[in-house]
Amino acid sequence: MPAKSFFVAAPLALLLSGTSALALTVEEVWADLRVLAAQGGLDINAATEVREDGMIILNGVSVGPTGGPAAVTIAEMSIEGQEDGSVAFFPTDIKVNPGPAGSVTIEDQELSVSVFEDEAGLGYAVFADALKVAFDVPSGEAGQGGKTSGSVALEGLEASYGRVADGMTVDFSVARAAYDVTQVDPALSIDQTQTSETATLNLSGKLTVPAGVDLATLDAPGAFTTALNQGLALSAQISQGLSKGTLAERNPALPMTMTYEAQPGTTSISADRSAINMRSEAPGFSLQVTPMGMPEAIPMSMDNLSFTLAVPVVAPDGGDYQVAMKLENVTVGDAAWAMFDPAGALPRDPASLSIDMAGKIKMDLPALMDAETTGAAVADPEPLSLDLRDLGIKIAGAALTGTGSFTFDNAMVAMGGPPMPLGTADLRLEGGNRLIDGLIAVGLMTQEDAMGARMMMAMFGQSAGEDVLTSKIEAREGGSIFVNGQQIQ
Repeated sequence: MPAKSFFVAAPLALLLSGTSALALTVEEVWADLRVLAAQGGLDINAATEVREDGMIILNGVSVGPTGGPAAVTIAEMSIEGQEDGSVAFFPTDIKVNPGPAGSVTIEDQELSVSVFEDEAGLGYAVFADALKVAFDVPSGEAGQGGKTSGSVALEGLEASYGRVADGMTVDFSVARAAYDVTQVDPALSIDQTQTSETATLNLSGKLTVPAGVDLATLDAPGAFTTALNQGLALSAQISQGLSKGTLAERNPALPMTMTYEAQPGTTSISADRSAINMRSEAPGFSLQVTPMGMPEAIPMSMDNLSFTLAVPVVAPDGGDYQVAMKLENVTVGDAAWAMFDPAGALPRDPASLSIDMAGKIKMDLPALMDAETTGAAVADPEPLSLDLRDLGIKIAGAALTGTGSFTFDNAMVAMGGPPMPLGTADLRLEGGNRLIDGLIAVGLMTQEDAMGARMMMAMFGQSAGEDVLTSKIEAREGGSIFVNGQQIQ
């Protein structure tokens, strides 16, 4: 096969800008690829190998588990040296073997796999103008007739795997990602189709692997703890563009259709010996749902969704934690309200939820993980403090807000008792009685239940205006609880 006339795309030049100027050889790359596959339990073989000037032409390439049948075959693949010192693979006619009862086909435009000399070995990059995988494979219980079919398509694919001195890096980006999947499972009464299209998708991550750490043995008792202590760490950033999708459920018992649209969002993750941190931000989301028996779609929307999680991993003396979530301006269409409140007894204001808690906690997460395998005794996490920095709930015209701060006495934990909180919380409820009146009007609460609810509100709240109640909750020494100065426990 004559050498292809095109070279690695411009992004590869950026990847290579800081690497060695020494040219790789196709023989080195071909050998490294087989070693890399073997480390993952795979064999790569070729029926024939033909060597020409600066390249190897492989025919009848097969990839599969060691000692097993080929999972992927490639009719022909050339390995060619490039002018920038890298080496590129150009595969032709890729086929996947999912078993005798299924089929998988791969279509590509300008697909290439490039190999470059990185800081600590050989790195790999994949480029394609377009890549599409179509499949039709059995799923669910064998013999029940279930199957999953559809396709996944990527456009403008640029992905790389690199080896740096202290680990490995991964970068992945596509200009467009889409899928169309139909799942049928008679045993579970599933018959649905999902579609999705995302304008852009980007992922960048690094796995720090200390010298001497073998990732394949991390499940051995104590190995994960040792690796963390030596510096094992992960970081990743993910972003996506505007996303749209549909769902069609054809189950006769509960048919429905749905369309959604999500605004661009981001997620970041980091994990090491000190802490696990995750933050996700989605600035807007909307969907239209048409359930069984509804003449029109029910619209729902949300202006913002954010989530933050921080948990210490190894903190014998206490480490910082935080859990925060915010849902802003959640709305539901009038068609949904009309199903239970046609007269408009309840205000249809947007709903919101905000909660932000932080503090310190004693934690040894690796020891807890090892204990599941070894059965060894290990101390449970012990909370040391909790700061309720923000609590806000708004729904149907009522609003609950609050803040608080607590420490914990863990003297009873060793004997199986609970941590004992010490501190205060201040709560404020506006529109509580108005909400109860509305729930009675729409039949969601009886007069008897409402009476009990109002008595509880009067017991735990102090009037601070028209339909406004405030409460100060105090947890004191010895487990006693006071509300607005009155002891209730």
